[in-house]
Amino acid sequence: MWLATLIAIPFWIANDGPIAWDFGVTQKAMQSLQAGADPYLAGIAVQDAFLHSADAKQDGPRPFVYVYSPITLPVLKLLNQAPPAVFAAGYWLVYGLFVFLQLWVSLRLAGPGEKLFAFLIAPITVFFPGMLLFDSVLGGNVAFMLYGFIFIAAWLGWKRNQWLLFYLAVIAASCIKAPYLTLLAIPLLSGRKQWGPATVAAIAGVGLFASQIRIWPVEFHNYLLAVDRIFSFNNDFGSGPAGRLGALLATMNLPYATASTLFYLCASIPLFLFLLYLSRRYKKGELSSAQWIPVMLLGVLLLNPRLIEYDIFPFTVAMALIAYRMAVATGMPRRVSLIVLPLLGGLNCLANDSRNSWKNMECGILVFLFLAGSWHLLRQANQSAQALSIRAEAENAEAELVLA
Repeated sequence: MWLATLIAIPFWIANDGPIAWDFGVTQKAMQSLQAGADPYLAGIAVQDAFLHSADAKQDGPRPFVYVYSPITLPVLKLLNQAPPAVFAAGYWLVYGLFVFLQLWVSLRLAGPGEKLFAFLIAPITVFFPGMLLFDSVLGGNVAFMLYGFIFIAAWLGWKRNQWLLFYLAVIAASCIKAPYLTLLAIPLLSGRKQWGPATVAAIAGVGLFASQIRIWPVEFHNYLLAVDRIFSFNNDFGSGPAGRLGALLATMNLPYATASTLFYLCASIPLFLFLLYLSRRYKKGELSSAQWIPVMLLGVLLLNPRLIEYDIFPFTVAMALIAYRMAVATGMPRRVSLIVLPLLGGLNCLANDSRNSWKNMECGILVFLFLAGSWHLLRQANQSAQALSIRAEAENAEAELVLA
């Protein structure tokens, strides 16, 4: 399966049409800086010109603008010192390595009896992020490298309960994509005594973001203009429930910012509290790491206020493991597979209709798998708690017998 994936990728690239679109946005930002221009305003100017072109009347992709915060601009200036060909070669080499590292860590999420399934499904996720066909991995978005770093650091945290590298990785990633601070929930939910360090990391991340207002006031203002274009120009609200609400309101020409923000808060706060409850049961020993971590990761993913395709890919193996466990839990996994696989194929056909269709389908899959996985976890935790109680009673009875 892995070999077939490696063989298929060059053919996929050759027949997919334009690739490396996100990498191209970064390259244009670097060119703007080299020319002494503002990359945010330069990108907005391209978008404005697009609106007056013939392409605007066609239902095709719209140009994107550079939307990473001003703290990244000095890094781009430094990278401009390298020849473009050297930079591109190094970028794609590191990019491929970190994509592989994400899959390598994902394989470690499998429990007993699931390792072969995870090993077979992991390479397929390159083509099906979030279990739906999409070519996001060909875009060259920096998120794939960030998640590779974050996942390796998380794996070290799970193995040794040492989370310093993870906090540094998330703080660094939040300088590029501020919503990644929600990933600080991972050590809170799966580590021990992490409230203090996670709070410090959150303050550091928010502080770094806020400090840019004073250090680069003009660039930060233009950065906010560019961020607004993600929604008002590209209509890219993401695949999360709040994002889908915002997209729906936008298509109806209704104000979306306040409504989608309130909906996000009303959904994410209870979600986080529920994750804390499940985490408490995990730390009491009622759930194993293999049982808890995939569902926990999916819950943390749903805490991201803007779930885009690049954010979903690293969690696809966890999603597949949850689906696999639900099929096994029915006692009829083969029969369930005969129903689920054609259904998933049909969903892929419908999702391929448009970007909005893909996001709507993905939102439904994410929410369904999290709810199903949580229900299954609660059953397992209750069974484990009952077994622990029976064992404790037996040990107490044995102790009383010895004393007697």
